[in-house]
Amino acid sequence: MDDHRLLGRDDLAAIEARIGAIESRTGAQVVVAALERSDRFHGLRWRAYALASAVAAVAVTIADLTRPEWVTAHTAIVAAAIVVGAGLVAALAATGIPAFARLFLQRSRAHAAVNARARSLFVERECAATPRRNAILLIASRYERVAAVLADRAYRGRIDDADWQRVVDSTTSAMASGGVRGALVAGLDALESLLVARGFAALPGDGNALPDAPLVIEDAP
Repeated sequence: MDDHRLLGRDDLAAIEARIGAIESRTGAQVVVAALERSDRFHGLRWRAYALASAVAAVAVTIADLTRPEWVTAHTAIVAAAIVVGAGLVAALAATGIPAFARLFLQRSRAHAAVNARARSLFVERECAATPRRNAILLIASRYERVAAVLADRAYRGRIDDADWQRVVDSTTSAMASGGVRGALVAGLDALESLLVARGFAALPGDGNALPDAPLVIEDAP
């Protein structure tokens, strides 16, 4: 985990107020989740180990070929220690340094993990149980630096995948510069603009079917 909190008290209050304003204007039931990570990706450390070991092995081989006078009875032991040591250092770095570990994470895998977590949260938080089936889940996952949007059936036929992707892109692009709060605020701004442009508005008697307080999930399932 990074050395700062996912969202502070002021961040939570600001995002909750933003959600309330969007719901009052559009009638949508918005759920926001800030995740530290969507998956543990245990295989990343082994990818780091394999790559570092391979590079070290190549370097040792080249050194032996270019400087044969270095080769002694103990060369094989030293070479093995270098190869294994390089792999272990890389594996430890991938375990403790998120930025390094992300070098071994395929973007397609990161997106798949965040989208899967979004689907799980949509069910867990009973987003499909709203009276008008108009819930929207927006999540930002810090480790993967990926966002996702999942909407219920009230938006079918009026908002297409490309529209939702623009909300995701607004959230994701803001994550690098503005952190999780900046990402979620940017995503909510884009979401409100989209809903208003498509003619969604609150109806008399609309209640608040889902809590406005953002979900903060500090660990992967």
